Amino acid sequence: MRGAPEDTKLIVVPSRLVERLRAVAGRHGVLLSSYTAEALEEAIRAEELGASLREAVDLYQLMQIQKGANTVQIRRSNLDHLIRELYPTNGEELRRIWYESGQWYGAYLRTKLKDDDVLGFFERVLLVSWNLDEVEIRNDDGDVILRCTSFTMSLENTDLILRFISGVMSSFGYEEMTKDYMRGIATVHYNLIHNK
Repeated sequence: MRGAPEDTKLIVVPSRLVERLRAVAGRHGVLLSSYTAEALEEAIRAEELGASLREAVDLYQLMQIQKGANTVQIRRSNLDHLIRELYPTNGEELRRIWYESGQWYGAYLRTKLKDDDVLGFFERVLLVSWNLDEVEIRNDDGDVILRCTSFTMSLENTDLILRFISGVMSSFGYEEMTKDYMRGIATVHYNLIHNK
């Protein structure tokens, strides 16, 4: 014998949202009510983990883009060790490689994100994937100020990540104007190149 049906409540949502939910539920071959209940359960689960649903979806998007870019995660200490070994004799080559890698990554982001906020997304990439403690990218009509801080990053690593960032920014159509940095702390000023 089946149990009594669950008590239900009516929730008022905009009709345009209902139509989008109905279309997605149809693609998954489930009832609208089942799909909606599951979506709300996941939103509550995200909140219980300390994140909003938007943050969870943004993180998923970031992970998918990073996966598509063929990036890997390694411990900061391992990366620092490699840089300490290579930088004294191959610093210029490393700086060139990191800059070119940034150019490729910036072009990749532009194709993946199209009209989305690439600077805002890149800010999240630096915070999450590069494990920086603080990042701010402020855009004022083509005049961009980037500030970043890492409490554990070496001077050499700071130099290289700034080369990567400048490569990304060049792919976004920005030119580096000034740069001020020391171990783990940097401020870089970029201008939009209008003829790009």
